[in-house]
Amino acid sequence: MKGNAGIPLSQPPYGYIKNPDDSRFWVIDPEAADVVRRIYDMALEGYGLAEIANALGADGIVNSTYYWRSKGINRSGSKSTLEPTKWGHTTIKKILTLQEYCGDVINFKSYSKSYKIKQRIENPEENRAIFLNVHEPIIDRATWEKVQTMQKGTRRKKPTVTQEPSVFSGRLKCPECGGNLNFHFNQKNHDIKYFSCQNHNSGLRKCSATHYIRLDFLEQVVLYEVNRLAAFANEYEHDFVKTMLGRSAKVAENDRARKQRELNALLTRDKELDMLFERLYEDNVAGKIDDARFARMSKRYEQEQGEISAKIKALRLELKKAEGQQMDMEDYLQMVRRYTHVTKITQRMVSELIDHIDVYHAEKQDGVTNQRIVIHYNCISAFEVPDRKKIPEADIIMETRKGVAVSYAPAEVAV
Repeated sequence: MKGNAGIPLSQPPYGYIKNPDDSRFWVIDPEAADVVRRIYDMALEGYGLAEIANALGADGIVNSTYYWRSKGINRSGSKSTLEPTKWGHTTIKKILTLQEYCGDVINFKSYSKSYKIKQRIENPEENRAIFLNVHEPIIDRATWEKVQTMQKGTRRKKPTVTQEPSVFSGRLKCPECGGNLNFHFNQKNHDIKYFSCQNHNSGLRKCSATHYIRLDFLEQVVLYEVNRLAAFANEYEHDFVKTMLGRSAKVAENDRARKQRELNALLTRDKELDMLFERLYEDNVAGKIDDARFARMSKRYEQEQGEISAKIKALRLELKKAEGQQMDMEDYLQMVRRYTHVTKITQRMVSELIDHIDVYHAEKQDGVTNQRIVIHYNCISAFEVPDRKKIPEADIIMETRKGVAVSYAPAEVAV
Protein backbone atom coordinates (compact mmCIF):
# COMPACT_ATOMS: atom_id res chain seq x y z
CA MET A 1 0.00 0.00 0.00
CA LYS A 2 2.85 2.39 0.84
CA GLY A 3 4.62 1.57 -2.41
CA ASN A 4 1.54 2.18 -4.52
CA ALA A 5 0.90 5.44 -2.68
CA GLY A 6 4.23 6.88 -3.81
CA ILE A 7 6.00 6.56 -0.45
CA PRO A 8 9.66 5.52 -0.96
CA LEU A 9 10.28 1.93 0.12
CA SER A 10 14.07 2.21 0.02
CA GLN A 11 16.64 4.24 1.93
CA PRO A 12 17.45 7.68 0.46
CA PRO A 13 20.38 7.52 -1.99
CA TYR A 14 23.58 9.51 -1.59
CA GLY A 15 22.56 13.17 -1.90
CA TYR A 16 19.33 12.82 0.06
CA ILE A 17 18.41 12.32 3.72
CA LYS A 18 15.13 11.53 5.43
CA ASN A 19 12.89 14.53 5.98
CA PRO A 20 13.12 15.53 9.67
CA ASP A 21 9.45 16.55 9.57
CA ASP A 22 8.21 13.39 7.83
CA SER A 23 10.67 10.48 7.80
CA ARG A 24 8.70 8.72 5.06
CA PHE A 25 10.03 11.17 2.46
CA TRP A 26 13.40 12.64 1.44
CA VAL A 27 15.01 16.08 1.37
CA ILE A 28 18.27 17.19 -0.23
CA ASP A 29 21.52 16.83 1.72
CA PRO A 30 23.36 19.95 0.43
CA GLU A 31 26.92 18.68 0.95
CA ALA A 32 26.41 15.33 -0.79
CA ALA A 33 24.15 16.88 -3.46
CA ASP A 34 27.01 19.15 -4.57
CA VAL A 35 29.14 16.05 -5.19
CA VAL A 36 26.33 14.43 -7.20
CA ARG A 37 26.01 17.56 -9.36
CA ARG A 38 29.77 17.57 -9.91
CA ILE A 39 29.67 13.92 -11.05
CA TYR A 40 26.93 14.71 -13.59
CA ASP A 41 28.76 17.83 -14.81
CA MET A 42 31.94 15.81 -15.37
CA ALA A 43 29.97 13.11 -17.21
CA LEU A 44 28.54 15.77 -19.53
CA GLU A 45 32.05 17.06 -20.14
CA GLY A 46 32.97 13.61 -21.43
CA TYR A 47 34.92 12.26 -18.43
CA GLY A 48 34.80 8.49 -17.91
CA LEU A 49 33.97 6.64 -14.69
CA ALA A 50 37.64 6.17 -13.74
CA GLU A 51 38.47 9.82 -14.41
CA ILE A 52 35.56 11.02 -12.27
CA ALA A 53 36.48 8.65 -9.43
CA ASN A 54 40.13 9.75 -9.51
CA ALA A 55 39.20 13.45 -9.55
CA LEU A 56 36.97 13.09 -6.49
CA GLY A 57 39.68 11.22 -4.63
CA ALA A 58 42.35 13.76 -5.58
CA ASP A 59 40.22 16.53 -4.07
CA GLY A 60 39.85 14.60 -0.81
CA ILE A 61 36.11 13.92 -1.14
CA VAL A 62 35.14 10.85 0.90
CA ASN A 63 33.05 8.15 -0.77
CA SER A 64 29.38 7.62 0.06
CA THR A 65 29.98 4.82 2.60
CA TYR A 66 32.41 6.85 4.71
CA TYR A 67 30.26 9.96 4.33
CA TRP A 68 27.28 8.17 5.86
CA ARG A 69 29.47 6.86 8.65
CA SER A 70 30.77 10.36 9.39
CA LYS A 71 27.17 11.58 9.69
CA GLY A 72 26.20 8.68 11.97
CA ILE A 73 23.87 7.21 9.35
CA ASN A 74 23.66 3.42 9.53
CA ARG A 75 23.18 1.81 6.14
CA SER A 76 22.63 -1.89 5.64
CA GLY A 77 24.48 -3.94 3.04
CA SER A 78 28.14 -4.66 2.43
CA LYS A 79 30.66 -2.31 4.01
CA SER A 80 33.24 -0.70 1.74
CA THR A 81 36.85 -1.76 2.28
CA LEU A 82 38.15 1.10 0.15
CA GLU A 83 40.08 4.02 1.56
CA PRO A 84 37.83 6.94 2.63
CA THR A 85 38.66 9.03 -0.46
CA LYS A 86 38.73 6.07 -2.87
CA TRP A 87 35.66 5.98 -5.12
CA GLY A 88 34.64 2.79 -6.90
CA HIS A 89 33.59 2.77 -10.58
CA THR A 90 30.34 0.99 -9.71
CA THR A 91 29.40 3.73 -7.25
CA ILE A 92 29.91 6.44 -9.87
CA LYS A 93 27.96 4.42 -12.44
CA LYS A 94 25.05 3.90 -10.04
CA ILE A 95 24.91 7.61 -9.21
CA LEU A 96 24.78 8.39 -12.94
CA THR A 97 21.81 6.06 -13.50
CA LEU A 98 19.53 6.79 -10.52
CA GLN A 99 16.28 8.37 -11.71
CA GLU A 100 15.56 9.40 -8.12
CA TYR A 101 17.88 12.39 -8.64
CA CYS A 102 15.18 13.87 -10.91
CA GLY A 103 12.83 14.00 -7.92
CA ASP A 104 11.07 10.71 -8.69
CA VAL A 105 10.25 7.70 -6.55
CA ILE A 106 10.65 4.24 -8.10
CA ASN A 107 9.18 1.43 -6.02
CA PHE A 108 9.25 -2.35 -6.51
CA LYS A 109 12.66 -2.42 -8.22
CA SER A 110 13.10 -5.95 -6.91
CA TYR A 111 11.07 -8.73 -5.32
CA SER A 112 11.56 -12.08 -3.57
CA LYS A 113 9.88 -15.37 -4.47
CA SER A 114 9.24 -16.14 -0.82
CA TYR A 115 9.73 -14.56 2.59
CA LYS A 116 11.98 -17.53 3.35
CA ILE A 117 14.40 -16.55 0.58
CA LYS A 118 16.60 -13.50 1.16
CA GLN A 119 17.75 -13.20 -2.45
CA ARG A 120 16.14 -10.31 -4.32
CA ILE A 121 15.24 -10.59 -8.00
CA GLU A 122 15.30 -7.53 -10.27
CA ASN A 123 11.82 -6.50 -11.35
CA PRO A 124 11.27 -5.59 -15.05
CA GLU A 125 10.87 -1.83 -15.54
CA GLU A 126 7.29 -2.16 -16.77
CA ASN A 127 6.32 -3.75 -13.42
CA ARG A 128 7.77 -0.98 -11.28
CA ALA A 129 5.72 1.84 -9.76
CA ILE A 130 7.11 5.22 -10.83
CA PHE A 131 5.96 8.48 -9.24
CA LEU A 132 7.25 11.71 -10.77
CA ASN A 133 8.32 14.88 -8.92
CA VAL A 134 7.75 13.59 -5.38
CA HIS A 135 10.78 15.31 -3.84
CA GLU A 136 13.07 18.18 -4.83
CA PRO A 137 15.37 17.19 -7.71
CA ILE A 138 19.15 17.39 -7.52
CA ILE A 139 19.57 16.93 -11.29
CA ASP A 140 17.13 18.41 -13.80
CA ARG A 141 15.40 15.83 -15.99
CA ALA A 142 16.90 17.05 -19.27
CA THR A 143 20.45 16.68 -17.89
CA TRP A 144 19.67 13.21 -16.52
CA GLU A 145 18.30 12.07 -19.90
CA LYS A 146 21.43 13.35 -21.69
CA VAL A 147 23.68 11.44 -19.31
CA GLN A 148 21.65 8.24 -19.82
CA THR A 149 22.06 8.61 -23.57
CA MET A 150 25.80 9.07 -23.17
CA GLN A 151 26.10 6.09 -20.82
CA LYS A 152 24.32 3.82 -23.32
CA GLY A 153 26.70 4.79 -26.13
CA THR A 154 28.97 2.12 -27.54
CA ARG A 155 32.54 2.27 -26.32
CA ARG A 156 34.78 2.93 -29.29
CA LYS A 157 38.39 1.92 -29.74
CA LYS A 158 40.65 4.95 -29.53
CA PRO A 159 42.79 5.81 -32.55
CA THR A 160 46.19 4.16 -32.15
CA VAL A 161 48.13 7.38 -32.83
CA THR A 162 46.03 10.31 -31.61
CA GLN A 163 44.87 8.39 -28.50
CA GLU A 164 41.79 10.61 -28.26
CA PRO A 165 38.38 10.12 -29.88
CA SER A 166 36.45 12.96 -31.46
CA VAL A 167 33.51 14.55 -29.65
CA PHE A 168 31.54 13.90 -32.84
CA SER A 169 32.13 10.13 -32.81
CA GLY A 170 28.79 8.35 -33.10
CA ARG A 171 26.91 11.53 -34.06
CA LEU A 172 27.71 11.79 -37.78
CA LYS A 173 25.27 10.00 -40.07
CA CYS A 174 25.27 9.17 -43.76
CA PRO A 175 21.99 10.42 -45.29
CA GLU A 176 22.38 7.94 -48.17
CA CYS A 177 22.67 4.61 -46.31
CA GLY A 178 21.91 5.65 -42.72
CA GLY A 179 25.23 4.34 -41.41
CA ASN A 180 27.67 6.07 -39.08
CA LEU A 181 30.73 7.98 -40.21
CA ASN A 182 33.87 6.53 -38.65
CA PHE A 183 36.73 8.62 -37.27
CA HIS A 184 40.18 8.27 -38.92
CA PHE A 185 43.49 10.06 -39.29
CA ASN A 186 45.71 10.42 -42.34
CA GLN A 187 48.48 7.80 -42.30
CA LYS A 188 51.07 10.21 -43.73
CA ASN A 189 49.99 13.26 -41.78
CA HIS A 190 48.46 12.47 -38.38
CA ASP A 191 47.35 16.09 -37.95
CA ILE A 192 44.70 15.48 -40.62
CA LYS A 193 41.71 13.84 -38.96
CA TYR A 194 38.53 13.01 -40.82
CA PHE A 195 35.30 11.01 -40.94
CA SER A 196 34.04 8.72 -43.71
CA CYS A 197 31.05 6.42 -44.18
CA GLN A 198 31.54 3.00 -42.59
CA ASN A 199 29.46 1.25 -45.24
CA HIS A 200 31.59 2.57 -48.08
CA ASN A 201 34.88 1.64 -46.44
CA SER A 202 33.78 -1.79 -45.20
CA GLY A 203 34.62 -3.46 -48.49
CA LEU A 204 30.98 -4.32 -49.13
CA ARG A 205 30.42 -0.93 -50.76
CA LYS A 206 26.85 -0.64 -49.40
CA CYS A 207 27.18 3.13 -49.85
CA SER A 208 28.15 4.69 -53.17
CA ALA A 209 30.30 7.52 -51.72
CA THR A 210 32.78 8.10 -48.91
CA HIS A 211 31.02 11.16 -47.44
CA TYR A 212 34.51 12.27 -46.44
CA ILE A 213 34.73 15.33 -44.19
CA ARG A 214 37.72 16.86 -42.41
CA LEU A 215 37.37 17.26 -38.63
CA ASP A 216 38.70 20.85 -38.66
CA PHE A 217 36.23 21.78 -41.41
CA LEU A 218 33.35 20.19 -39.46
CA GLU A 219 34.32 22.08 -36.29
CA GLN A 220 34.20 25.39 -38.16
CA VAL A 221 30.73 24.58 -39.50
CA VAL A 222 29.34 23.54 -36.09
CA LEU A 223 30.77 26.61 -34.34
CA TYR A 224 29.28 28.82 -37.05
CA GLU A 225 25.81 27.26 -36.78
CA VAL A 226 25.78 27.19 -32.97
CA ASN A 227 26.74 30.86 -32.85
CA ARG A 228 23.93 31.67 -35.28
CA LEU A 229 21.44 29.67 -33.17
CA ALA A 230 22.56 31.43 -29.97
CA ALA A 231 22.38 34.86 -31.65
CA PHE A 232 18.85 34.13 -32.85
CA ALA A 233 17.82 33.07 -29.32
CA ASN A 234 19.33 36.25 -27.81
CA GLU A 235 18.21 38.86 -30.32
CA TYR A 236 14.84 37.42 -31.33
CA GLU A 237 13.68 35.57 -28.22
CA HIS A 238 9.95 35.73 -29.02
CA ASP A 239 10.40 34.33 -32.52
CA PHE A 240 12.81 31.70 -31.24
CA VAL A 241 10.42 30.45 -28.54
CA LYS A 242 7.46 30.46 -30.93
CA THR A 243 9.37 28.50 -33.56
CA MET A 244 10.93 26.08 -31.08
CA LEU A 245 7.62 25.23 -29.37
CA GLY A 246 6.07 24.24 -32.67
CA ARG A 247 9.08 22.20 -33.77
CA SER A 248 9.48 20.52 -30.38
CA ALA A 249 5.86 19.36 -30.38
CA LYS A 250 6.19 18.15 -33.98
CA VAL A 251 9.40 16.21 -33.27
CA ALA A 252 7.88 14.59 -30.17
CA GLU A 253 4.72 13.62 -32.04
CA ASN A 254 6.67 12.19 -34.99
CA ASP A 255 8.81 10.14 -32.62
CA ARG A 256 5.74 8.87 -30.75
CA ALA A 257 3.96 7.98 -34.00
CA ARG A 258 7.03 6.13 -35.31
CA LYS A 259 7.32 4.07 -32.13
CA GLN A 260 3.59 3.35 -32.15
CA ARG A 261 3.76 2.11 -35.76
CA GLU A 262 6.70 -0.12 -34.86
CA LEU A 263 4.81 -1.44 -31.83
CA ASN A 264 1.69 -2.19 -33.90
CA ALA A 265 3.75 -4.09 -36.47
CA LEU A 266 5.38 -6.18 -33.73
CA LEU A 267 2.02 -6.95 -32.12
CA THR A 268 0.64 -8.06 -35.49
CA ARG A 269 3.64 -10.33 -36.10
CA ASP A 270 3.29 -11.76 -32.57
CA LYS A 271 -0.30 -12.78 -33.32
CA GLU A 272 0.77 -14.30 -36.64
CA LEU A 273 3.36 -16.41 -34.85
CA ASP A 274 0.71 -17.67 -32.42
CA MET A 275 -1.43 -18.77 -35.37
CA LEU A 276 1.53 -20.35 -37.19
CA PHE A 277 2.53 -22.28 -34.08
CA GLU A 278 -1.05 -23.50 -33.61
CA ARG A 279 -1.24 -24.73 -37.22
CA LEU A 280 2.17 -26.35 -36.90
CA TYR A 281 1.02 -28.23 -33.80
CA GLU A 282 -2.16 -29.41 -35.55
CA ASP A 283 -0.15 -30.62 -38.56
CA ASN A 284 2.19 -32.51 -36.24
CA VAL A 285 -0.69 -34.19 -34.42
CA ALA A 286 -2.31 -35.10 -37.77
CA GLY A 287 0.95 -36.62 -38.97
CA LYS A 288 1.54 -34.10 -41.76
CA ILE A 289 4.84 -32.96 -40.16
CA ASP A 290 7.27 -35.32 -38.41
CA ASP A 291 8.51 -34.64 -34.88
CA ALA A 292 12.02 -33.56 -35.91
CA ARG A 293 10.75 -30.91 -38.32
CA PHE A 294 8.15 -29.78 -35.78
CA ALA A 295 10.89 -29.31 -33.18
CA ARG A 296 13.08 -27.25 -35.55
CA MET A 297 10.25 -24.99 -36.72
CA SER A 298 8.75 -24.50 -33.28
CA LYS A 299 12.16 -23.57 -31.89
CA ARG A 300 12.59 -20.96 -34.62
CA TYR A 301 9.12 -19.51 -33.96
CA GLU A 302 9.71 -19.42 -30.21
CA GLN A 303 13.05 -17.66 -30.69
CA GLU A 304 11.51 -15.00 -32.93
CA GLN A 305 8.58 -14.54 -30.56
CA GLY A 306 10.96 -14.10 -27.63
CA GLU A 307 12.86 -11.35 -29.49
CA ILE A 308 9.58 -9.66 -30.43
CA SER A 309 8.35 -9.81 -26.84
CA ALA A 310 11.48 -8.03 -25.61
CA LYS A 311 11.09 -5.30 -28.25
CA ILE A 312 7.40 -4.86 -27.39
CA LYS A 313 8.22 -4.36 -23.70
CA ALA A 314 10.94 -1.85 -24.53
CA LEU A 315 8.69 0.16 -26.88
CA ARG A 316 5.80 0.21 -24.42
CA LEU A 317 8.15 1.49 -21.73
CA GLU A 318 9.48 4.24 -24.03
CA LEU A 319 5.94 5.31 -24.96
CA LYS A 320 4.94 5.34 -21.29
CA LYS A 321 7.91 7.53 -20.37
CA ALA A 322 7.11 9.91 -23.23
CA GLU A 323 3.56 10.49 -21.97
CA GLY A 324 3.21 13.93 -20.48
CA GLN A 325 6.81 14.90 -21.18
CA GLN A 326 7.19 18.36 -22.64
CA MET A 327 10.30 20.34 -23.27
CA ASP A 328 10.86 23.19 -20.82
CA MET A 329 11.43 26.05 -23.27
CA GLU A 330 12.96 28.33 -20.66
CA ASP A 331 15.60 25.70 -19.80
CA TYR A 332 16.32 25.10 -23.47
CA LEU A 333 16.58 28.82 -24.13
CA GLN A 334 19.09 29.28 -21.30
CA MET A 335 21.09 26.30 -22.50
CA VAL A 336 21.36 27.73 -26.04
CA ARG A 337 22.33 31.17 -24.68
CA ARG A 338 25.14 29.54 -22.71
CA TYR A 339 26.96 29.01 -26.00
CA THR A 340 26.82 32.61 -27.22
CA HIS A 341 30.12 33.56 -28.90
CA VAL A 342 31.48 30.05 -28.29
CA THR A 343 34.96 29.59 -29.76
CA LYS A 344 35.71 25.95 -28.98
CA ILE A 345 33.90 22.65 -29.47
CA THR A 346 33.41 20.70 -26.21
CA GLN A 347 31.90 17.32 -25.39
CA ARG A 348 29.26 18.97 -23.22
CA MET A 349 28.19 21.39 -25.94
CA VAL A 350 27.77 18.59 -28.46
CA SER A 351 25.88 16.40 -25.94
CA GLU A 352 23.50 19.16 -24.87
CA LEU A 353 22.74 20.64 -28.27
CA ILE A 354 23.20 18.04 -30.99
CA ASP A 355 21.41 14.75 -31.60
CA HIS A 356 23.19 13.91 -34.87
CA ILE A 357 24.58 15.49 -38.04
CA ASP A 358 23.88 14.44 -41.63
CA VAL A 359 26.98 14.73 -43.81
CA TYR A 360 26.44 14.66 -47.58
CA HIS A 361 29.13 13.77 -50.07
CA ALA A 362 30.90 16.82 -51.48
CA GLU A 363 29.73 17.71 -55.00
CA LYS A 364 31.31 19.95 -57.60
CA GLN A 365 29.08 22.48 -59.35
CA ASP A 366 30.24 25.25 -61.66
CA GLY A 367 33.84 24.66 -60.65
CA VAL A 368 33.10 24.94 -56.90
CA THR A 369 33.11 21.96 -54.51
CA ASN A 370 30.30 22.27 -51.97
CA GLN A 371 29.50 20.00 -49.05
CA ARG A 372 26.03 19.99 -47.51
CA ILE A 373 25.67 19.43 -43.76
CA VAL A 374 22.48 19.28 -41.67
CA ILE A 375 22.64 19.59 -37.87
CA HIS A 376 19.78 17.87 -36.03
CA TYR A 377 19.49 19.55 -32.63
CA ASN A 378 18.09 17.87 -29.53
CA CYS A 379 14.34 18.41 -29.08
CA ILE A 380 13.91 20.48 -32.26
CA SER A 381 15.66 18.38 -34.93
CA ALA A 382 16.94 20.15 -38.06
CA PHE A 383 16.50 23.93 -37.97
CA GLU A 384 17.64 26.59 -40.40
CA VAL A 385 18.38 29.87 -38.63
CA PRO A 386 16.84 32.74 -40.63
CA ASP A 387 19.09 35.46 -42.04
CA ARG A 388 18.50 38.59 -39.97
CA LYS A 389 20.45 41.52 -38.60
CA LYS A 390 22.83 40.75 -35.70
CA ILE A 391 23.03 37.09 -36.74
CA PRO A 392 26.57 36.26 -37.93
CA GLU A 393 27.15 35.18 -41.51
CA ALA A 394 30.35 33.83 -43.00
CA ASP A 395 31.64 31.82 -45.93
CA ILE A 396 33.38 28.69 -44.67
CA ILE A 397 36.00 27.53 -47.15
CA MET A 398 38.88 25.15 -46.47
CA GLU A 399 41.83 24.19 -48.61
CA THR A 400 42.02 20.39 -48.43
CA ARG A 401 44.30 17.76 -49.86
CA LYS A 402 45.43 18.03 -53.48
CA GLY A 403 44.68 21.76 -53.42
CA VAL A 404 40.89 21.30 -53.57
CA ALA A 405 38.88 24.00 -51.79
CA VAL A 406 35.65 22.79 -50.13
CA SER A 407 32.96 25.25 -49.10
CA TYR A 408 30.10 24.74 -46.66
CA ALA A 409 26.61 24.62 -48.15
CA PRO A 410 23.76 24.58 -45.59
CA ALA A 411 21.07 22.14 -46.71
CA GLU A 412 17.58 23.57 -47.00
CA VAL A 413 15.36 22.42 -44.16
CA ALA A 414 11.60 22.18 -44.55
CA VAL A 415 9.76 24.38 -42.06
